[in-house]
Amino acid sequence: MLLANRKNAAVEEQRYLPALRAHIDQLLSQGWVIAARNPLKLQLGRKTCLVRHGMLISDNLF
Repeated sequence: MLLANRKNAAVEEQRYLPALRAHIDQLLSQGWVIAARNPLKLQLGRKTCLVRHGMLISDNLF
């Protein structure tokens, strides 16, 4: 039981910024794709977003 608790705690520690993760999941469900992983880059046609320092950044969404 103790081992299972440690494993769950380790998984929880790896997950941070749940609101950002939820927003990215929403973008992916709307057709955005992961174009790169380090740093995370999302694309939809000519639109791109980067995740930097816990923020989703884009200069061409509009």
